[in-house]
Amino acid sequence: MIGDFDLRVVANERITRDVYDIVMEFDDAPDSFSPMPGQFAHIAARGVFLRRPISIAGYDRANRRVRFIVRNTGPGTEAITSMFPGDFTKALMPLGSPFPMEFANGTQVWFVGGGMGAAPLLYAALNIYGAGKGFRIKSFLGFRDERDIFGERDLTAFGEVSTDVGGFVTDLVKSALATSRPDVIFSCGPTPMMAALQKICREENINAYVSLEARMGCGVGSCLVCNCLVNAERTEYRRVCKDGPVFDITEVVLS
Repeated sequence: MIGDFDLRVVANERITRDVYDIVMEFDDAPDSFSPMPGQFAHIAARGVFLRRPISIAGYDRANRRVRFIVRNTGPGTEAITSMFPGDFTKALMPLGSPFPMEFANGTQVWFVGGGMGAAPLLYAALNIYGAGKGFRIKSFLGFRDERDIFGERDLTAFGEVSTDVGGFVTDLVKSALATSRPDVIFSCGPTPMMAALQKICREENINAYVSLEARMGCGVGSCLVCNCLVNAERTEYRRVCKDGPVFDITEVVLS
């Protein structure tokens, strides 16, 4: 159920030089409300006309609290990251397609995240772990600078984590493939990183799903700002906000 909900800030913690861990509480979410990993919210920013798309990094159903990891990159995200506990805003959510979560017992899932792409993977890990079906999780995170690192502590609770700083996180994936192999990969991050991952998955015949990052205007598929190429020969496009943001890695043109 998609709704334009009132949210009250419960906590706002700065976790890196420009990244904030924000928890908001619903005033009006129905009991059936259940956002899925990979979906996002379109959050209103005070003094800014367009809302900002922010991945859902966690949801506490019992307390009706939603978690966002937000990087301050401009006026919109600055307004969001500057909110104090007790402040209110509105968010249209949950939007977009989620990561697929129906896998057999014992499935080995690898997460590959670059920079802010680690945020939606945190919720995916929590969801998979909470399913209690013997999933095995391994995470690979890449950051440009040690001061940008976040998410390691969260993901370590669910399995092995390998972190690269200043290099190519896909090199860690290549090395790991020498001794083990995932049943599926979930990834989010910069397009060049996911293009490199796409090449690896094609060569190794690995199933993978990617959450694309894109500028968005409306968040519901009307403005067509976030189109992505899915078929170069026919010049076919899809909307990241509506048809994605999660796509099968074989469906999209990343390079």
